[in-house]
Amino acid sequence: MVLLLVSTCLIDKIKAQDEPVTIGFILASTFNDRWNKDRDYFVEKFEEFGGKVIVVDCFDQVDNQVKAAKDMVKQGVDGIVIVAIDAVASAPAVDVAHEAGIPVIAYDRIILNAPIDYYVSFNSVTVGEQMTNAVIKKLTKGNILYIGGPAEDYNSKLIRQGVFKVLDPLKNNYSVKSIQTTTWNQMDSYLALQDFLTNEEKLPDAIICAADVLVRGVIDVLLENDALGKVILTGQDAELDICRMIIRDEVEMTVYKPIEKLGDIAAKMMWNAIKGNDVETNDSFTIEGKDIPSYLLTPIVVNKDNIDQTIIEDGYYTKEQIYSK
Repeated sequence: MVLLLVSTCLIDKIKAQDEPVTIGFILASTFNDRWNKDRDYFVEKFEEFGGKVIVVDCFDQVDNQVKAAKDMVKQGVDGIVIVAIDAVASAPAVDVAHEAGIPVIAYDRIILNAPIDYYVSFNSVTVGEQMTNAVIKKLTKGNILYIGGPAEDYNSKLIRQGVFKVLDPLKNNYSVKSIQTTTWNQMDSYLALQDFLTNEEKLPDAIICAADVLVRGVIDVLLENDALGKVILTGQDAELDICRMIIRDEVEMTVYKPIEKLGDIAAKMMWNAIKGNDVETNDSFTIEGKDIPSYLLTPIVVNKDNIDQTIIEDGYYTKEQIYSK
């Protein structure tokens, strides 16, 4: 009987070892091409380790994120990576995982009031600085409009911080105004700019957008006013259509965030956290008095002069994709 008990325990242990490590990847939305790339890079890397990834697209609905976390815990996942829709309202999804004793990584967007174990992202303050520096390099004096993203995404706050870190000391040179969208959506930025222009006599000399998806809405307004290429435009995420417009001198620059590396680091962090190995970090993100072990990557400015040496050389897009008519 003792031998039978020992044999049964050994069999159960072997079966457990044979079962792949399974994690959940809860996305906010895959509406923009950028998030499809994040998904593919992350899944590919984690599967290289021998793991399995359950991916859920939450279509920008916070309730879907909480439900996804609950479903994943029921399925017995070993960890959860989450791209938060709302820095505050997405917190219950983390609580669900924490109560189940599994690690959680906040991917690209921080989550407040939540027991996340790690945070992996790009330095969003730097993003704001890079976009603004590109504008003041081109425009020595004039009117600047900043279009920020939704307040629910904490990155919006950080990007804005970077923008005004550069602009605040230059108040004698620039007249600066800002507006904010309610979502990361092209139509939102289109309507926000249209509304702004009802109270303004003319378009600003430069428009800094918190993301390329917002740049698209601005472009629609500029086309209606025969002003495309006449207003300095900046964004971030290196979306393909925006990169092609940089080549045509219709957009000044975008901020390229090498998301293949982001996915690689996040996958490695989660794998090591589950396996009990040392988890590599390079920073600590302090929020609400807590220091969260983090890995923050440096974003890269992409303009007409260096587009070949950045996104094309990295294989993010091919030369044909960028330069084809």
